[in-house]
Amino acid sequence: MSLSRLVPTALTSAALLLGTAAAGLAQNPAQAERPDDHAIGAADAPLLIVEYASYACPHCAHFQEDAWPAVREEFIETGQVRWVYRPTLTNPIQLAGAGIILAECAAEDRFFDATDLLFAEQAALFEAARSGGDVLGVYNRIGAAVGLNSEAFMACLQDPAMNEAVNAAAIQANEDGIPGTPSFIIGGELLAIVREEGRSIWHWGGEPLMLDGERVPVELNGDSFSRIVLHFLNSSDSEN
Repeated sequence: MSLSRLVPTALTSAALLLGTAAAGLAQNPAQAERPDDHAIGAADAPLLIVEYASYACPHCAHFQEDAWPAVREEFIETGQVRWVYRPTLTNPIQLAGAGIILAECAAEDRFFDATDLLFAEQAALFEAARSGGDVLGVYNRIGAAVGLNSEAFMACLQDPAMNEAVNAAAIQANEDGIPGTPSFIIGGELLAIVREEGRSIWHWGGEPLMLDGERVPVELNGDSFSRIVLHFLNSSDSEN
């Protein structure tokens, strides 16, 4: 099955909202965990990090491959960080939307496993889409690994409620003031990628993030992001 047939084109209008938000975060605080969020880590962890990402975002896949394993091992599994993952839409929206639906429909407690696999298979999905290959077959392979058979996945793709949920996720990201992916909310403020003087740096709370007196370049790897997490953990400790 081709990529264009996986999810309805009605997703387009919602996807276009990402990146057009103004100061939504200030008016509609997004730092608190929501009842329908997907979260991992101790509920009483001293630091909550909210990630906004798209299954069709190459930078998000880079983060998932190179930074996420270290962050999960060093901070989440040790009880220092609770992590919330909020999927949203970027182009190609059919790929992003189908990824959201697969993760939501995966077997109970397999959401984060599905997320890992969707990013690991992102290159295969892009290649299948470019070549007119079996995109659905790649999704079915991912689904099978997380307890979702092909019939159940197709039923989810065709479920109007699931497609409405995908649209709602994109609209919510816009209302939360998310400019692009990946973006994070840490310490109640937005941590986002900004191009400045020919390079990408992290902005936090609308200003360049400063560590040891220097602006922090965007390097989506474990060492760099762990340094950022430690900064906020230390800030949290000093406030308590």
